[in-house]
Amino acid sequence: MRRVLYLEQVIRVKYSKDGPITYISHLNLAQVFTRTLRRADIPVVVSNGFNPRLRISFGPPLPLGISSISEYLDIRIKGEIKVEEFVKRLNLSLPQGLRVLKAKIITPDSNSLVKLIDKASYVLTLKMKKKQFDFTEKKPEDERTELRQKIEKYNKSFLNLEEIIIEKQIKNGSKRIDIKPSILDLKVQNFNYPILKLHLEIRIGQQGNLNPRYVAKAWISEFSDNNDIIRISRDGLYIRGKEVI
Repeated sequence: MRRVLYLEQVIRVKYSKDGPITYISHLNLAQVFTRTLRRADIPVVVSNGFNPRLRISFGPPLPLGISSISEYLDIRIKGEIKVEEFVKRLNLSLPQGLRVLKAKIITPDSNSLVKLIDKASYVLTLKMKKKQFDFTEKKPEDERTELRQKIEKYNKSFLNLEEIIIEKQIKNGSKRIDIKPSILDLKVQNFNYPILKLHLEIRIGQQGNLNPRYVAKAWISEFSDNNDIIRISRDGLYIRGKEVI
């Protein structure tokens, strides 16, 4: 009897996540993509066993409530499909808040995203409290320049701390952990008083997945509690210093 074989393609997808859908869990996100792929009539390879599932695998999970322009998943497709057609059909079926930005065919034996990705970058958007600044004695632009220099100096001090201890919430309470080993870099991305944007880089992957909120809270705590967190977003995932695709 002649066996019928079909080609398989593995497509690596970069997508964005924004709006209310940032509050759905990683597990529920897998269900969203499963339904979307079926609606888009994209033939995905199904796993064997008593509970067969579509062969899709995600990168490191994104903490709840954090938006991103740099999320990834791999999808194993039956047969062949042009990447442009794949992206078009997926975007027509995705719910609001999710959008495919880029896709690329990779070799079927590529390592999983979780094994490969080793760094993440975030933008921490903070709002400074006006009451601590007096613009009556200096020109506003001079005050802003001086303040930015002060923040840059503080960032260096923050990165040079021997340890940064935070209280992490766990199932049975909380525990103290040192997040310093996970922090790679922190610098001012943009400062337009009172809005301050910090660019943060952290280690990520099999060794851990630090929530950037802990870094933001630790930074604020060290810096006289003069900021409120307005928004946190992930803007990059990297493999040995380069963007995934």
